[in-house]
Order: sequence, then structure tokens, then C-alpha cells
Amino acid sequence: MNAPLPGTSLMSGADYRESLRRYKPTVFVDGRRVDSVADEAAFQPGINAIALTYDYARRSEHEPLMTAVQHTSGKRVNRLSHINTSAGDLLNKLEAVRLVCQETGCAQRYLTHDALNAIAQVSARIDDARGSTEHAARFHEYLHRVQDQDLTLGVAMTDAKGDRSRRPHEQADVDSYLHVVERNARGIVISGTKAIVTGAPYVHELLVMPCRNMGKEDADFAVCCAVPLDAPGLTIVARPAGRPGEKLEHGDALFSRKYGQSTGVCMFDRVFVPWERVFYAGEWEHSGHLTYSYATHHRHSCIGARAGFGDLLIGAGALMCEANGFDPGKESHLREQMVELITITESFFACGVAASVYGKADEHCEVFMPDPVFSNIGKLLLATKIYDMHRIAHYVSGGLIVTLPGPDEDHNPETAARLSDVLRANPAIPYEQRIETARFIEDLTAGYQGGWYSVISLHGGGSPAAMKQEIWRNYPVGSKVELVERILERGIAADGSPAAAPHDPARAITRNRQPGKCCDTGCTAPGQAVMVELPVSRRA
Repeated sequence: MNAPLPGTSLMSGADYRESLRRYKPTVFVDGRRVDSVADEAAFQPGINAIALTYDYARRSEHEPLMTAVQHTSGKRVNRLSHINTSAGDLLNKLEAVRLVCQETGCAQRYLTHDALNAIAQVSARIDDARGSTEHAARFHEYLHRVQDQDLTLGVAMTDAKGDRSRRPHEQADVDSYLHVVERNARGIVISGTKAIVTGAPYVHELLVMPCRNMGKEDADFAVCCAVPLDAPGLTIVARPAGRPGEKLEHGDALFSRKYGQSTGVCMFDRVFVPWERVFYAGEWEHSGHLTYSYATHHRHSCIGARAGFGDLLIGAGALMCEANGFDPGKESHLREQMVELITITESFFACGVAASVYGKADEHCEVFMPDPVFSNIGKLLLATKIYDMHRIAHYVSGGLIVTLPGPDEDHNPETAARLSDVLRANPAIPYEQRIETARFIEDLTAGYQGGWYSVISLHGGGSPAAMKQEIWRNYPVGSKVELVERILERGIAADGSPAAAPHDPARAITRNRQPGKCCDTGCTAPGQAVMVELPVSRRA
């Protein structure tokens, strides 16, 4: 099942673990230094999650979804390190992320995809501005090496930020933002702190990117580069991934002992980066483009990730209903709750599908961007509805998920038999299965992991305020205003018929307008958007 596919050099999960042993990073967890990341118990749930993305790409049943042919090299690569060049690529990436997160809750490696696509875009943009080709060429050389070696990359984007009312160059502690401290013929030297880096201890390299739009005074903070995890001067202080080895109140953490996510604070102390790994340094005017592009790709990916988590809750909720002796098809109050959970999950996933279908190529290169409005609406929905998803799981499960005796009682000769009798509900479902499902739901929604999923859903990829800003900034409110004004006959066409009022580019509420769209499915050329803009003469 896990044999390598013909013509590929994709790693397996075991290969990935072994590859980590070739790195010697400076990593701390729980107040102690880690000798071997690959063998550190505190990181195993996170390593398991990323390892699955390697194994799935080598399985014949998942190969069409989990791999893709890179157009710049002609090689088959893991989908999560692939550059999108069509709406179909965006859809496949969305489905691939959902697939791996159905198993892991959060597979983490999709951040590699999101950052690579964003850097491809900004590299092309800088070249267009300068009339050069060096930035795109440098990026593609790096991209092909990452794909050939099947690496996983972490995204070091969120700075420590210090006093958030001040810009980077105004901070009392300059190291609260990562910045360039030296340039020479061989490369750059960087220092500073990236505070929230997903999977930091067990990736191969970090992609350093700015976390905000920069001004001219912040030019030293406008840097994008790739840093190996064991680069001299880089120290990572991490938290455990999941809950490995812990004996909780109601037993082992049935999900988070196997899958989880570590994050790390990455401190750079005069880390040298050679020019071939520097995508830009000082081009402050392009930082906003990079952060916007990455955020759009990442929010689109988050939709697939949290839909996978929703699948876990839907399945567990149905199992709990059955174990409790209920058929949701016959119990209207349970059916309503389960349908609400399904509706929430598929609603934000549908936004991801729409973002894919309405995606189009970046104006500077072939990289396809998901539609920003649907991407941000989908991410906003999952961010705010995650609490409802947990509530529904609690409703259909009952209070048993947090009131069970500890698992030691299952083996206590004085209590086990009696508990097995009185805590069984559906006679067709063994006591052990009912209790196991209850503890699974507790782990996902009512314990540490449940709180973690809530916070990471709310703030991961940006806060809800950031998504609302992007929705308003990109949504064609002006088209809706002009629609109403046309109905109210504000403005007269040349032939005397009602028409929309003349467009005023200075008018705030009509600034954003939507071009007409035509679905040309069936005649779409490769790399062409599914929904294409109509010529001006055909726009309504």
C-alpha cells in the first residue's frame, strides 16, 4: 500500500522521521533541551500528523489528490508543496487538506503550500517592478530543491511585536521584530523573534516572512528568506504537541495522544542566510503583497483543515447518539442538532469551493489565487462557529463525556462489572465502545485539545477582525449600490431608458465593483479560471 509510486522520490512517514535525525537544531521543551526531535515523546503527535501527509501521498488510492505535477519541472510532487496554476489545483488542495485533517485534526504541512505560493507571487511582482528575472529564478531553484527532497517547511511569520501601538522601527526592543542587521557579499544576517511558528521543532526549514505591511522606515524588517532548522544562532522554545503520555481525569487522551501540534517561539541571534536563500531583503513596498497573498492562501487551506475536524465531530456525534440508544432520524431534537453541525461544516467548506472556482491567476505570474472574499468568509465562519460545533457535540453526547469515572475503574474487580452493566445504554453497543466514544469526544471538545481547537480556529490565520476587513475591502458593494440606483432610475441612458448613475471613483461605497462573470466549464483551457471575466461590452 505504501510502495513508492513510479517516477517519484516521495518520502514515506518513516523517511520523514529519519530525515529529522539529520538535523541538530537547538530546541527546548518543558524546560529542557531536546537531544533528538524525531525521538522526543513530547513531539510525537505532531510528527505523526505530518508523517501521514507523506504516507498518504504514496498510497495509490490517494495519489491523484495528494500529488501533482509541478509545471516548472514536470516532476510529480506532494500536493502540499505544489504551486497552483488552475482552479482545479485549488480545489484539489482544499480536498487534500480536508482528507489529511479528517485523520489528524490538523496536519500542519499545508502551511508549506501556502507560503510557497505566496513567495512565488511576490518574487514575480518584484521582478516585474525591476524589469528583472532574478527573484523568480532564485525562488524556483529553491522550490525545486524543496520538492525534490520532499521537505516540510515551517512558516516563521508572526513576530513577537512588542508594543503593538508602535511600528517595528519604533520598538524599544528591536528584536521583538525579526530584521536584517548586516548585509555582505555572501548574504544577510538576521536577528529577532518569531513568536508563533506552527510545527517549529519538527520541520526541515523555516520560511521567514514579514507579518505586516511595512513602511520605508521599516525596510530592515522587510525580509523573506529560508533558514534550515539547525542554522547557528537559531533557538526554538516549543510546547508539547497534543497530550502524549498524560493520564487525564477520564483516561488517556484518545485523540491528542496520537495527533497534535506543537508551536514554537523562534529566536534568531545573528543568523547568517546566504543570498540564494534570500527572496527579498529591504523591499518594504512588497511586504503588504506578500502578507495578503499568504493570508488568502492560508485562510483557504484552513477551511479544508477545519472541515476535516468537523467530519470527526459529525462521526463521533452520530456514534454517541447510537451508543446512547437514539436514532437521530427518529429523534427530532438530535436530528436538528446533527443537521446544524453538518450545515456549519459544509457551509464554510462550500465557501472554500467557491473561492477555488472563482480563483484566478496573479497578474504577475501563473500562480492561482483563491477568491479573497469567499476565502475570508469561509475562515470567518469557521472561526466563529467552532464554539457552536463544540456545543452541538456536547448536546448530542450528554453529560457522560465529562462525568465518567476514571479508566482504572474499568479494571477494578470491585467496580468494573457493575459499571459495565449500569453504564450500557444501547444493548447492541458494548459498554466499552460507548465509553470510548465519550472519552474521544471529551478529548476533542471538552479538554485541553478542545480549547486549543477553539483558540487556533479563532485566531489562526488572523483574527476575525482581519477577515472582516478583507471581506469589506474586496466585496463589490458598489455593484449592489448601482443595482439599487438603477432600479430607482437614478440616471438616464442615452436612449432615455433608466440606467445606473454615473460611476464616481471617489465615492466610497461604490469603489468596489464586480465585473461580469461567465462560467465556461467544458471549454476551459488548462490554467484558465473556471469563472472568467466578461468583456466590458457584455457586462451588466
